Amino acid sequence: MRCRCVVEMGERMDEGTTRALRSLGLSSYEARVYISLVRNGALTASEVSSQSRIPFSRVYDVLAALERGGWITVEQGRPKHYVPKSPRETAKAAFLSAQDRLAEWEQQVIENLQPLFDEKTKISAPEVHILHGSNNVRAKLNVALGQAERSVLLSWGIISEEDIEFISPTLLHLRDRGVKIQILVSEQTLTERVQRLISAVGEGRKRKEIYGGGAIIDEKQAIIMLTTKPTESLAIWTSHTELGELAKIYFLYLYQSAEPLT
Repeated sequence: MRCRCVVEMGERMDEGTTRALRSLGLSSYEARVYISLVRNGALTASEVSSQSRIPFSRVYDVLAALERGGWITVEQGRPKHYVPKSPRETAKAAFLSAQDRLAEWEQQVIENLQPLFDEKTKISAPEVHILHGSNNVRAKLNVALGQAERSVLLSWGIISEEDIEFISPTLLHLRDRGVKIQILVSEQTLTERVQRLISAVGEGRKRKEIYGGGAIIDEKQAIIMLTTKPTESLAIWTSHTELGELAKIYFLYLYQSAEPLT
């Protein structure tokens, strides 16, 4: 009974040691051969095959691999004997070698894949810009409208003939691309030309008065006019999601309570 327990303990120890050796880079056969050599001392090839229970046809390949890896040495003679090196030295050397390989692989993974990951997951920080002057406001509005994919919400408290001339081609192009356009105007702004433009590009409603105005593009960008004087254009442009959502909520509140155009 005692012998059986000793054998079972030895087998469990060999299994654990084999796993450890494989983690250090040895194959299953190489680990078994090295354990047999450490347990028995110098052995011939046939003895190695018998003690480690691996096919004799594989023994020489396995022993050659262990010699190249620095785990054993070979004593010349007839027959040759294979001698294990100290486990303390070989395990430490294998560990350091594995560390070097892991560091190299880590660097390779980072260098090759991190740029791809950064490119695909790059999220631009939301921006807020103050726009001064009619030309700057128009230019930014034109760029933002050109990036519209789904919807454009426009609010016109005051709009000049020059602004209408500038924005009309862009709105017609958006209509042709299938972008939904909703325009809220003040009664003061609702000229025949403005009404024709709204009818041509989307839908609109009117309110008695609108203070300021602006544009909301796909809930991704918003331009908010800060002045009601057409000669003193001052606006905020933002790509901040929460500000865009807030601007949309306010626009829809005004739009839904406004009078439909006839």
